[in-house]
Amino acid sequence: MEPRPSLRIPQEIYSFFMNPGGHSLILRGNAGTGKTTFALQTMEDLSDLERSYYVSTRVSDASLFTQFPWLKKRMSKEGIGAEDNDKEWPNRSGLNELKGYGENPVGITTGEMSISIGRELRDIEAIYEAVEVNLPKRSLVVIDSIDAMAEKYEMSCAKLMNTMQKDIVEKNGANTLFVLENADSQLDYLGDGVVKLTVNEYQRRRIREIEILKLRGCEIFQPKYLYTLKGGKIMSFGQNGSSTAITPKRWSPIQDSDGRVSSGIVDLDRLFEGGLERGSIILIELGEGISTSFTRILEASLVSNFVSMGRGVLWVPIRKVSADAAKAQIVKAIDEENFDRLVRIPVSANQFGMYEAKHIMAVEGSDASADLNWKTIEYSLQGADMPILSLIGFDTMESIYGSGLMDQIMGHLASIKANQGIFVGITSPSARSTERLADLANLHIKIDRIGGTILIYGEEPFTGCNAITYDDRDKGACVSLTQIV
Repeated sequence: MEPRPSLRIPQEIYSFFMNPGGHSLILRGNAGTGKTTFALQTMEDLSDLERSYYVSTRVSDASLFTQFPWLKKRMSKEGIGAEDNDKEWPNRSGLNELKGYGENPVGITTGEMSISIGRELRDIEAIYEAVEVNLPKRSLVVIDSIDAMAEKYEMSCAKLMNTMQKDIVEKNGANTLFVLENADSQLDYLGDGVVKLTVNEYQRRRIREIEILKLRGCEIFQPKYLYTLKGGKIMSFGQNGSSTAITPKRWSPIQDSDGRVSSGIVDLDRLFEGGLERGSIILIELGEGISTSFTRILEASLVSNFVSMGRGVLWVPIRKVSADAAKAQIVKAIDEENFDRLVRIPVSANQFGMYEAKHIMAVEGSDASADLNWKTIEYSLQGADMPILSLIGFDTMESIYGSGLMDQIMGHLASIKANQGIFVGITSPSARSTERLADLANLHIKIDRIGGTILIYGEEPFTGCNAITYDDRDKGACVSLTQIV
């Protein structure tokens, strides 16, 4: 089945419910993990394909509509309470047993039976009725929670779930989502699928995780997803896509805001008080597993926005990307003439003959303090507007200048501050300069990866975790940040 880009629940769960026949899913997790929100989001994501019924024995409709205003128009009430009592329903053998009358009635002995013959099970009967009147179309039934319903009717949760599995899921072909009020796994065997929600701590920040434990008959490509409850809805984060859809064909610049300069990513500016401060030192620390495609987006966003504003850029690409390759990824978004005029990429003098181009700045490659002399940079970028961006990939720089790099660039950093430029240093996990640069940084951003999702958060100033997704944007890079709350 082709992925649906508008889905907010994991693709595997959507595919599970869309497989032929009825399927039951157990959703469990401790209080505060967002089980009700997840259940309602599942209803919404499937609403165009299946009629949904939400049953809650502990939360009133009024409370639900207040918390989830969109739910009112989604909830189906048709058919409930309109049962034809004279009609025979062939797929109710389990329900009849629960009610106490079936093919083999049990005689009453006072004080020895916990279920009396003919008892009313109003909520349970309403579920059967709703599914039956919608046949042959398939329904989605959400019971929140199955624990509370079993307790209300003084029966075991396992007995109730097993009955509904046989009657509603297997005989009537309905999809059913059982919400459990805790994370206990003892009832997992009763469901066709099991999903667990957890809240964990990562670097002293909250993260939320969906763990897909079982989906009978369905492949699980990604067993764990990060998710957020931002805006009162579930949003799960799958694997980040490729970079091909990120950099727009033509760059639309993001203007300065309250004196701060844009990073080229709208949401990143918003996360850090409107953008980059003039005269500041910024550290972007990359964790393990950050793909080259994303680091290219990061660099391209900074360079493209500065160049589109007529500002100069000194750029040492990370991961030893050649000057020509670096240029090639940028000129798709901005004019080549402006790139050649406003961007300088240092290249060792012994390689200069290989790269005779306007955007090349020849350097000796033995002493960074001399090669990054501010006067030389200003002269090379004559006509560029201020502030100048110094964008430095430390893995590349350390491979050229060695372990003493930080001592060699202290003069460059001082000049950045004095001339109100902006320094952005990007370090990889193997960089030796990270700790010292962190001590000097006005802004320290960390980028990590959990599973298939890239996270970005502020170490200084401290922020929560934000998941990175790729979306169309009017200005800047097509990158969005969504806070995990």
